[in-house]
Amino acid sequence: MRLLKGFLAIALVSLIAVSCKEVKEKAGDATDAVEEAAGEAKDAAGEAVEEVKDAADEVVDSVKAAAGEAVEGAVDATKAAATDAVEAVKEEVKN
Repeated sequence: MRLLKGFLAIALVSLIAVSCKEVKEKAGDATDAVEEAAGEAKDAAGEAVEEVKDAADEVVDSVKAAAGEAVEGAVDATKAAATDAVEAVKEEVKN
């Protein structure tokens, strides 16, 4: 009877050891999958940051161009108004 109990104990310990080994292998696979997913997420985030940066640069360039055009237009309008005012003053002085 003791021999039978001994064999059962050995079988139970072996079964637990095999189960633990399988669980450890599956945990390693899961860890690898998580690391891979984290790496892909990091790469995707980096690409998204670059896209946002490029878009922001385009917006800044567009705003600079629009501001430059607005300033040029204001300068031209001011020049025209000043020229008109000078001409009007000249006309008033002549009269």
